Amino acid sequence: MLYFCAQQPAALTRCKLNRLAAVMLAACILATALLPATAQAVEATLLAVEITRDEPGERPGLFVADHYEFDLPQPLIDALHRGISLYFTHEFSLVQTRWYWFDKPVAESKFTIRLAFNPLTRRYGVAYNGLSLNFDSLEQALPYIKSLRRWRVAPSGAVTNTEDFAAEIRFFLDTEKLPKPMQVTTNDSVDWTVESDWAPVPIPSDVVEVPVE
Repeated sequence: MLYFCAQQPAALTRCKLNRLAAVMLAACILATALLPATAQAVEATLLAVEITRDEPGERPGLFVADHYEFDLPQPLIDALHRGISLYFTHEFSLVQTRWYWFDKPVAESKFTIRLAFNPLTRRYGVAYNGLSLNFDSLEQALPYIKSLRRWRVAPSGAVTNTEDFAAEIRFFLDTEKLPKPMQVTTNDSVDWTVESDWAPVPIPSDVVEVPVE
């Protein structure tokens, strides 16, 4: 950008200011172009969820099946390969709604899954409730993190009607289970954030159990 200036003092001053403004604008544009892309927290998207009653042979209760989808951030993959285990949690909440007061908690449940990598065998491990599974690739292991099929979340008589009860679910990377030094460094890092918002869970009529008077 070129500026042609007359030699009068006032015009010369304006010319210098114009040149300075042009240089500053160009510097700002260049600096913006060189900045790295802003890191963002990874959102886990809920694709499906349902509540059902117990099946034959199961402990009586209400069971949840859910499925989330997300891409594991590269910093978490790098941490896995350095031997740091990751813990992912599915969390469920059931309340009885009350227009005249705070909602009454009825049932709360968490299901935590541990994801690890063994540098010696080069295999990925998934562990929960005392069960351990091993996989040759991360792609094989992640479906067991993202989905649950028969997760008992409440006793069978927890819901007495569909109008006065509300259920919600969410998913998140539980950084509180990381080693203490890691918790300090990851608290404010979006690279270590994988989470969903609380999402409503439809309550079907066939899970309702009317109390016997």
